[in-house]
Amino acid sequence: MKASIIITGSEILTGMRRDALVQPMASWMTSRGISMDEVRVIGDSPERLVKTVRDFAQANDLIIVTGGLGLTPDDTTHRAVEALAASGDVRIYPGIDNPVGSARGIDLRFDQGTRVVFLPGVPREAHAMFGILARGLNEGAPKTVEVTVFGLREAEIARRLGDLAATCGYLPRDMEVAVIVPKAIEQDVRRILAPHALEQESLSAGVAALLKSRGLTLATAESCTGGLIAHIVTQLPGSSEYFMGSVVSYSNEIKTRVLKVPEEILSRHGAVSPQTAAAMLKGVLDLTGADVGIATTGIAGPTGGSDEKPVGMVWIAAGGKDDHAVRDFRFGFDRQGNKMAFAKTALFLLRTYLHDTDVRSH
Repeated sequence: MKASIIITGSEILTGMRRDALVQPMASWMTSRGISMDEVRVIGDSPERLVKTVRDFAQANDLIIVTGGLGLTPDDTTHRAVEALAASGDVRIYPGIDNPVGSARGIDLRFDQGTRVVFLPGVPREAHAMFGILARGLNEGAPKTVEVTVFGLREAEIARRLGDLAATCGYLPRDMEVAVIVPKAIEQDVRRILAPHALEQESLSAGVAALLKSRGLTLATAESCTGGLIAHIVTQLPGSSEYFMGSVVSYSNEIKTRVLKVPEEILSRHGAVSPQTAAAMLKGVLDLTGADVGIATTGIAGPTGGSDEKPVGMVWIAAGGKDDHAVRDFRFGFDRQGNKMAFAKTALFLLRTYLHDTDVRSH
């Protein structure tokens, strides 16, 4: 089965908007055994869209069109579909439901067999609709599962998987990668990618499952991450069962006054140090009474670094009051990327600590 993607949108061609759909759609189709033939970006012209669809229909079994699909009848896609239907060699099938928006998708078939699916250009809506649609594509293909991976980029995942890589799709999601894997090789993939292959659909869900299974509570002391870890943790429903709270100790004053970090540690070792991270962890556990915690102190950038402590450096402490891990990491993203990398790495370090110890609620 061969497929192509058409993206309509003058905003993309003029640089006003970045495409966010090709990679996830191509990954899904690759994992379903569908060969990607071409991706083409065109402007908002019904005539150009009709011509491109007809060109693609000669060599493809499936065409996905995104963008230009709104609620008014004069939108680009509606006008193109009307022109295609008027030609007599196209049949329109029931519309495609949109679980997160109002604009329904359009599903049509050429008499010679090519299927054309029109989806909105809004990434959130297109992702949700295509995720449902993809499960019914190429029904003879092996069943697939998602294996979420943290700490490895797509290229490194593929390198480690070797010959298995070509049968998988790769969907990056906020420093995590959902690898779409044929179910028959799931355990092989997990073995090869361990310990980076997560048990749950996300890093935060995996940490949550570990905390709940052991009856543990969690608190965070955040400096450079600015509350991002707490935000990620509380995105999950039911997180109040195990999450006690967070102290965003951005200033040294809050570190000493609220978390009781000794001033001597800050003056001797600095705010970005293993000693400060460990003291922040102890402070937030004393303050909240949580069983385990996370503390982060680093330099997100783009300024504030030095030769000894460069931008992108973070010290993370994770674990209990008397038994915990303290490690440093270095990243090379922009400020937003560094903060997300710090936060996700902190959760991963806590996950590793929980796996390596048998700590449980008393």
